Amino acid sequence: MMSFKRFFFLLFNDPFWIVYPLLKLIYNYKKKKLLKSYYKNQLDILVSKFDNVISEKEIDQYTPIDPNLNEQIPPKPIDLSRLYNLIRAEKPFTVLEFGVGYSTLVIAKALKKNEEEFNKKNEKEIRNTKMFKLYVVDTQEKWIENLKRNIPDELKKYIVLSHSNTYAELYNGQVCHFYDKIPDINPEFIYLDGPHPLDPEGDINGLSFKCFERTPIAADICLLESTLLPGCKILVDGRTNNVRFLKNNLRRNYSFKWDRIGDVTLITLNEKKLGKLNKLGFEYY
Repeated sequence: MMSFKRFFFLLFNDPFWIVYPLLKLIYNYKKKKLLKSYYKNQLDILVSKFDNVISEKEIDQYTPIDPNLNEQIPPKPIDLSRLYNLIRAEKPFTVLEFGVGYSTLVIAKALKKNEEEFNKKNEKEIRNTKMFKLYVVDTQEKWIENLKRNIPDELKKYIVLSHSNTYAELYNGQVCHFYDKIPDINPEFIYLDGPHPLDPEGDINGLSFKCFERTPIAADICLLESTLLPGCKILVDGRTNNVRFLKNNLRRNYSFKWDRIGDVTLITLNEKKLGKLNKLGFEYY
């Protein structure tokens, strides 16, 4: 049982842990729904094509995964189902993904379903030359090639893969990292799950991302920010410190919805529309 001292400490410092048991019940209910959706939409079949998957038992959550590992970590059904449902609900035309993986196939499948439901009569009204496209950038060519071997034929036209190195740099006087080159697009939805924490090269005054204890701080979204359309959504898988960096450095009006139990954050650009031509995908359904 929680002591009074502990209770008041949490009440004034982090009340989340006081209501955690109730939130956990709610999360478990949502988890069941996401798991049901995972199998209903046959995402399990989609990601089962990968054969070089490491066993769960071999993963130590307290040790960073070796970037030179030649086996993939197992898929996470809840995360993939959440991502699929979000793309289906928001219906973005153009998606940018940092970090290739199972999620790439899941996003592509969601885009395919969205395209099938799209009324082609609206196409002339849309200022977008990259309809139903997923652009993915990754630091490791071996994982790009691995994905290419496992993309179903019906999803190939939706995915554009690219390779880029990442480097430690300064942004507003803070150590972070940038991809050397990112796709030249203006996405409506961004999924941030890369690069690998140990991939960025270089250092700033001796500080590098080869340090196991240093968290990844991707700053690429700060470069994209000025041209993002109001309503753009950014889903960050884990990387809570990276989210706080973005919160402190992005300059426009955003809402940050942190699911602490699910370990994901949804960021939404909350601003008035720029004009009648600057619409997002969901407005055409």
